[in-house]
Amino acid sequence: MLFALIVFLVLMYLVALRDRSRTAGRFRALTKALEEARRRLRSSVSDTRSMLNQGAAIVLVFDRHSLKLLFANQQALELFGCDSTEALSDQIMMRPDAWQPEPFSLLDFERWMDQLKTSGSQRKDWLFSGPDRQGVWTDCFVGNTVFEGKAARMLSAGNIHQYRMDRLADSMRNRVLTDITAGNGLEGIFDSLCKLTEIRLKDTRCQISLFDQQRDHLIPMGTSRFAKELRARLPVISASYAATSIGTAAYTRKRIVCESIRADHRWQGGAAVAEALGVNSVWSEPILNHQGELLGVFSAFSPVPGKSDDGALEDMASVVSLAGLAIERLGWRQNLEAAASSERFIRQLGVDLVNLPPGPEFETRLRSVLHNVVAQYELGSVGVWEQRVEQEGFSLLVATSKAVGGSEEADEREPVSGTFLVDERLVRDAFRGSQPEYFNVQDDLYASLVLNDEGKPVLVIPVDDIEQSGRRLGLITVQSQFVFIAQEVIEHLQVIATMVRTVLLNRRLVQSLSRAMEAEQSERRKLEGELSVARSIQMSMVPGAGHFKETYRNWTIDAWLKPAKAVGGDLYEFIRLPTGKAVVAVGDVSDKGAPAALFMAKTVSLLNLLVRMHDGDLKAIAEALNAELCRANDSCMFVTMILCTIDLTTGQVSWLNAGHDAPLSIKGIAAPEFMHVESGPPLGLYENTGYPVSQSRIVPGQKVALYSDGVTEAFNVNREAFGSDRLLSLGFRAPLQSDGLLELLRQQILGFIGPSPQSDDITILTVHHHGAGS
Repeated sequence: MLFALIVFLVLMYLVALRDRSRTAGRFRALTKALEEARRRLRSSVSDTRSMLNQGAAIVLVFDRHSLKLLFANQQALELFGCDSTEALSDQIMMRPDAWQPEPFSLLDFERWMDQLKTSGSQRKDWLFSGPDRQGVWTDCFVGNTVFEGKAARMLSAGNIHQYRMDRLADSMRNRVLTDITAGNGLEGIFDSLCKLTEIRLKDTRCQISLFDQQRDHLIPMGTSRFAKELRARLPVISASYAATSIGTAAYTRKRIVCESIRADHRWQGGAAVAEALGVNSVWSEPILNHQGELLGVFSAFSPVPGKSDDGALEDMASVVSLAGLAIERLGWRQNLEAAASSERFIRQLGVDLVNLPPGPEFETRLRSVLHNVVAQYELGSVGVWEQRVEQEGFSLLVATSKAVGGSEEADEREPVSGTFLVDERLVRDAFRGSQPEYFNVQDDLYASLVLNDEGKPVLVIPVDDIEQSGRRLGLITVQSQFVFIAQEVIEHLQVIATMVRTVLLNRRLVQSLSRAMEAEQSERRKLEGELSVARSIQMSMVPGAGHFKETYRNWTIDAWLKPAKAVGGDLYEFIRLPTGKAVVAVGDVSDKGAPAALFMAKTVSLLNLLVRMHDGDLKAIAEALNAELCRANDSCMFVTMILCTIDLTTGQVSWLNAGHDAPLSIKGIAAPEFMHVESGPPLGLYENTGYPVSQSRIVPGQKVALYSDGVTEAFNVNREAFGSDRLLSLGFRAPLQSDGLLELLRQQILGFIGPSPQSDDITILTVHHHGAGS
């Protein structure tokens, strides 16, 4: 038993030794396998990190539960400006103040990562904060993974910042274009353009200044903080050299680049402003319209001294162009609105000028009208000068000036009419034409025309007589409320000058008639003499002063005008043109007496001008004459007229009838007849109307009579009218008369009227083409 026990124990020992040896072998094998696995794991981790560092994407690996940053590849470290994963975790990922305040904070990031509990992966655009605290947009993809044996979440992202900025820039450009099209305010458009530039140029603050032409200075615009601070320190910038780079760019119309504001002489007066704003360099670009005129200045400021990027400056050309387009479009809209307002104003002004009462109230009412002009166009003062023939100079008729406190009413210091006199020779020597001109303190004429002591330039607009070339009726002197007067205002003032011309002409004629009327109260003979002068003045406006006869080759033109009163509204005209043609006209104004005479004088003057201007083109003459007579015609006066253009070589005739009686035609032995000439409306009654023109021929031996309705409406003592039938019957007797058709008609009409008072003006004009009938 003992032996057996010993043998058993020995066997058990041997088995134990064998198992121990086997266990030691397995341990050594497992240890070796573990070392190999660890080596492989280290190699795998190194390969994974190396692979993540070599990719273009930004990679961040977080602990799945605590969101602790486990790994950041090289691209992520460069994006955030850190040199290690630990620094990125401590300085950026775990600090709320290192994130952008909007649109995403650290809390927003943590909430987004927590959403992965219900979703295995997510994709989103995210704005991270770069090393310069500038935002960087990335396209992020987040998913659950295992990293180095730990449950993790991996964020991979592509840098899409430039793409987002380009999209944002395109969106802002579209919004600017939409705002420009919609006519929105300039400040909002300027703010968008400045933001558009600041996207392209980092650390840049932009601002746009608007040019005021009348004041000749720039006004800073914009609602951004920088723009407001600049405007608070520089509310107005002179458009002159060395008035900062902004004023210099406006003065030179060229780009101005200041690499160091403190060392640039153009900022000598504004260096303190630049220092307060925290900027050290600037470039200023003038904004010009398509005609090269200054609209404003675009400026980009940088806190770092140095030369601006030339490429970026060229890229900003589109921004400057958009700013110019916005200013121009607003200017066009304002000009249209101003034109509409000015048209209404000028129409009313024409009515006021036409209705100026003669006599002692004339100057007071005219001064009131000029005050309205001053208020409408924001002027400083306006003066109307009248030529005094007897004094060989120009006398101040009426003037206005701004009263103290900006009131538009006249004050005690307002110039009194007749107290200023300018030598006519001085004016003649100063003016070379009929266009408005500025006169400054150094000019000889300035001291004679200036009405105040402010030293501002005086704009002088001549008022010339259209009937007599070179004859100057008066002057209009204007001083701006600021420095210069806008060009569109000058154009409106020129239109007003034409109305003033009519006032001065009417004033002369009315004064002549008024003097005659005043003389009637004291002396009848003097009244008749003065009325005779007025009659002579009016009659001198038609060829031959009422009795006209001219023979040219095979043509004889006879005309006779007999007003029913001292002055009347009938007219006739015969105008030979250099082309070998002649224009013949007979007209009848709707009223009688002085109003008709004034309207007749205006019509004759315009007709003479327009016939020569349009070289006998009846349609163009009638339409232009109608437009001029309709202007400021609140009294609704009009004139009927028959017009014809005769080719004195061929006898071809163009006819135009504006509501007038048909001409009488007599051809040899044929029965006389009234010619059918299609008629349009009278002149001065309807605006924008057309007139038909017809053609015919006056053959040799033919006679044509043009007449006013004073012929057919002449009454005898029995109140019987002469009528068209009697006129037509006289045509049968015309070929037998040696004295001519006009003399036959004149004798028969005067014989018919007899002792009866003449009821209307009588005008007859005959055209006789000599030679055998054809």
